[in-house]
Amino acid sequence: MKKYKIRLAGMGIEATGILPFEKEPTIEEVEDMTALYLNEKLLKVEHDENFYIDDRYMLTYEEINWTINNS
Repeated sequence: MKKYKIRLAGMGIEATGILPFEKEPTIEEVEDMTALYLNEKLLKVEHDENFYIDDRYMLTYEEINWTINNS
């Protein structure tokens, strides 16, 4: 299983969270899972007035590697 840290900023909010995927996700899969997590209130959402356009958003994501090296 792969886990991704996501950040959604825009439209007056900033949301962050961790999304799990069975395989490498497509952009559409990340967007769909983010929407689902937003609807289910599973993301940390904060009010953000600093984003300059109210009708757009920016979604970034990166894979999280949870492996601990014992060397």
